Amino acid sequence: VLFLTKPLGTGLVLSGARQGALGQDELAEAIRWMTTLAQDAAEVIRPFEPSAVTDVTGFGLFGHALEVATRSRVQVVLEGARLPLLPGALEAATRGIKTGGDARNRDFASRAVTLDGQPEHVAPLGYDPQTAGGLLFSVPAGKAAVLEATFRARDLFLARVGLVASGAGVAVV
Repeated sequence: VLFLTKPLGTGLVLSGARQGALGQDELAEAIRWMTTLAQDAAEVIRPFEPSAVTDVTGFGLFGHALEVATRSRVQVVLEGARLPLLPGALEAATRGIKTGGDARNRDFASRAVTLDGQPEHVAPLGYDPQTAGGLLFSVPAGKAAVLEATFRARDLFLARVGLVASGAGVAVV
């Protein structure tokens, strides 16, 4: 099972705010998440012996998921409807706002990413380079419920975003 420890959209929110399309509330929330350290989440994850862990940063969710898939010789399956988003990120994506790193990230990962019938806004969210993004990690399905309960008990953010399957690349379903 794949999890993410922070919502997505820092690059889109920053770009949207810079262009005047988003307000100070969205910007403040993005900054709050960018200044939230991954240390507490990492401490909770460690005893669950994750199969793979990466921080989602400059290559965006799709780029980092592709790195995990390639190095682990698996397919990463992300559920588009489960991707957690910062306030304003979806609005920025649907308005066509893109980040400076969007084209670079598409060049890197799009050859191995399939967006099976996903709405158009999913691509800019997945290719959005994150500043101080969350941890993307996998644990065996049998450990997922206890992991989720542990995150809740510590009042830490956690979103189940997909699973690992046989195959290659990244599929967004």
